[in-house]
Amino acid sequence: MGLFGGKKFTIPSELESRLASQAETHDFGTAQEFAEHLVDARLKAYEIPENISKFKKQLDYVVEEHGYSSRDEVVEHLLERGLRAYEEPAESREDLEARLRGLGYIE
Repeated sequence: MGLFGGKKFTIPSELESRLASQAETHDFGTAQEFAEHLVDARLKAYEIPENISKFKKQLDYVVEEHGYSSRDEVVEHLLERGLRAYEEPAESREDLEARLRGLGYIE
């Protein structure tokens, strides 16, 4: 079945505890909410045509245009990348916010 179920996607089990930890640290609610935030934020960086608005179609576009093997691989890559951005140490809260803003995770 892959990562997809009734939700946008199901978090890969090996990332769940890291996502839960960062969700709590940064007040994002649940691990699922944080994971969806990370994926949605980074999908914007792929400059997906406006006529492709459904989440799974956006993932299909990224798979096709950027050489991923599957939607699952895209989601896992985006989650890993997002987690690294939040887990990387910063000198101050302001430095962390500047980095996250530059990467498109916060406005």
